[in-house]
Amino acid sequence: MSIADQQWPPKQIFERASGIARTEFISHFAIRQLRRLGFPTSPLPQEAGVRATPRPREPKITAPPPAIDVASAVTSFIELLRFFGDEDLSSRVLRLEDRLEGADRETVDDRVAAEGMTDGLLQAALLVRQHAGRINDLIHATMIVRALPKVLEPGERIVRRPSLAAGNDPSRKFDLETNLRVAEFKAGQWKGRDAMRKRGLVADLVGLVLGRGDRRAELYVLGRLPIEFLRNSNSTMEWALGRSSPHLRRAYDDRFGTASFTVRQFTEGPAADVALIDLAEVLKAG
Repeated sequence: MSIADQQWPPKQIFERASGIARTEFISHFAIRQLRRLGFPTSPLPQEAGVRATPRPREPKITAPPPAIDVASAVTSFIELLRFFGDEDLSSRVLRLEDRLEGADRETVDDRVAAEGMTDGLLQAALLVRQHAGRINDLIHATMIVRALPKVLEPGERIVRRPSLAAGNDPSRKFDLETNLRVAEFKAGQWKGRDAMRKRGLVADLVGLVLGRGDRRAELYVLGRLPIEFLRNSNSTMEWALGRSSPHLRRAYDDRFGTASFTVRQFTEGPAADVALIDLAEVLKAG
């Protein structure tokens, strides 16, 4: 999309505007949300009269990082840790919602004072987010880099530039391609529902099945919840791929037709030889 006569990736703009990490949504979702807010965007590939043409990846134009007041950042981080450590945020929010019902401008401060949601806490959260807005990208890149010495085998070499940041461009289908394997890495920490993460995980699994060729395929995740979801979920593949790219959905339909799989059935069947690996176990190994 165009802002001040410069072209910006929709995912980057939506991430900055919403505070949601770009690993949690796809470009099509960002475009639709930006349109609802009244911003002009480029057309989606599936829209009438529009033909999607792959373009080489262009370097992103980013503003220089803000100057860091280290002392303020450390103080803010400590304040947030204390706040989150006192009580689960969801429980606190539910209690706040109950207390705020019926409040007016004279009573609202008294009703929320005990919960610690002060101006100082807000400033601390804003400061930490300002400097840690790309923490998910940092975790994704660092996990891959630290895992490589533990997973690469003698004689194995990386044959294509790895995709360390979240998301793959058309020239790099996978996070890691070697002469022996293809692999995807999902560094999100699951908490339970995680609908967007579930869809992204299934999309990566399908991509590995469709594009692996004669190399072995591996899907690295963080913790056991993603693996348990793939092996046990009765959600339909139609739901799981509902927000994937049209290209991936067409490729899936071309390979599997109208076969009605659940996620569990797909994992046990077409994806049975894709290794599901807990990154936490890899990283703590010798």
